[in-house]
Amino acid sequence: MPKTTIKNLVSLIIEQINNKAIVDQLFPPDADVYIDNPLKYPELFDSVEDVNEPELPAVSEPVAEPELQMAAEAALNEARDFEYDKETLPEPMKIPAEELTKGARTPAIPRIVCVDPETDQFVEGVVIGDLVLTTPSGKKILVFYNHGLEQKIDRANKRANYVVLADNRFMMDKPRGKAWGKPIERDVQSKLAVAPPDETDIEKQKREGRLNAIKEGNAKRYGIFPIINSLFSNPDVLDHLDITLIPETWATPIRTEHTTNKIVMKKFGGTSSEIDADFIAVRDMKDVDSAIDGAMELRAELAMGDEVDKREREVSKAIPRQHANYIYRGGNWHAKQRVHDENFFQRSGGKTPVYELLSKNIQEGLATVNIRSTLSLNGEVQGDVYLLKATFKATLNARNMERGSGEEVGDLFPPIVVGLRKPLVDSENNPIDPETFTLENNTEFFVDQGRTTSDERKTGFLPQVIETLGNEIKTRIDPDEVLATMIQLVQNAVDQGDPDVPHGNDIDLPL
Repeated sequence: MPKTTIKNLVSLIIEQINNKAIVDQLFPPDADVYIDNPLKYPELFDSVEDVNEPELPAVSEPVAEPELQMAAEAALNEARDFEYDKETLPEPMKIPAEELTKGARTPAIPRIVCVDPETDQFVEGVVIGDLVLTTPSGKKILVFYNHGLEQKIDRANKRANYVVLADNRFMMDKPRGKAWGKPIERDVQSKLAVAPPDETDIEKQKREGRLNAIKEGNAKRYGIFPIINSLFSNPDVLDHLDITLIPETWATPIRTEHTTNKIVMKKFGGTSSEIDADFIAVRDMKDVDSAIDGAMELRAELAMGDEVDKREREVSKAIPRQHANYIYRGGNWHAKQRVHDENFFQRSGGKTPVYELLSKNIQEGLATVNIRSTLSLNGEVQGDVYLLKATFKATLNARNMERGSGEEVGDLFPPIVVGLRKPLVDSENNPIDPETFTLENNTEFFVDQGRTTSDERKTGFLPQVIETLGNEIKTRIDPDEVLATMIQLVQNAVDQGDPDVPHGNDIDLPL
């Protein structure tokens, strides 16, 4: 592709500045288009209000008339200096690179490596950004910083790249069909379930892998996640957990399995009858005294009836690599690492030299105590019934003041376990074959309303288990007992410090 010059851009401005159809041609409404430089696309700076302005002469060669030349260059300068309407998204947008379309004036889509702000880890093949610019043409541009333009991503100077977002990117229900260039596929799963003629082993593996991924994704996104998140959207449950300093375990992918882990470790009932998923959260504290003071202040506000629904509460954090097994050097990261002291932090690598990310799951030696909570959901067929169990527990990790290392020092309360059994029959009381039973194929067995993510209250087998767990959390977790247990466990950890092992000696990091 020939190199774009200023003269070519000037010519394009004069030819196309009033032609909105060109914008739709360059940036289809249903496509996310990668571009390396917005100034290569002056059509982005053509405001809708200017469409009816008198059309300038269309030319195919660089403009020679001084007046038109000056007008075109002025338009380009205005584009350079244009003050975008900026919007910072509440959470980063993530777009797989394989779903991007290359811009017409962009040479190629390069290697894309971005930093996930939720995990501070490099993620390859995914665009991650939270800054959106709006151009006069109405198009929205996602700004992201690509670290994959150099061979060594950890030493590269980060460089801004851009994605012109599809018009339907922010719609609740994205339009599809011929008008949008995206025909509706009514039953993707059925098509993938049928092997095409002359299918190779590699093609079969890819087809079955995609089919299983769709089933597992549907089971967790529409079957399990909304039910669990409805529990932690209940202010009564959140208030009760906050006054005990226990973090809530939201149901999201980063709390169940690491996004870069290619080994599927969790089961959500998409491809088998078994459900085996953990949702893990952590809350870091500088010290126990200040954390308890904050919890007591909240208890006082709640007791006085003060309005605390709109308070800025501390949202629980995920644990990077918790389910990543040993796909990286150094293996898994644990919650107890987060309360290692500063010497551990420096010996483990500190921060990376260029981007200053955490080399290990140590919070720079600032936290001395944290709480790790886990909600485990397990289900299996037992004879002619289905057994579904939910378990909620919280473990305290504290720094050993002699060794400087974090240690698991005990549970804050006995684990809460609730379970229900339901006969394997459908809504019409017909028996269900245990061999083919899955959550994906029998959604109504678990949720009466079927598969939905609406705000309407859900009822059924799975919601009943989770609702029962929420009631048990409010009744069986006593705030006074939890805080007293916390103080005692921390004191025990301090008292058990081994004076024969000086603080700061080289010891194995529990990676």
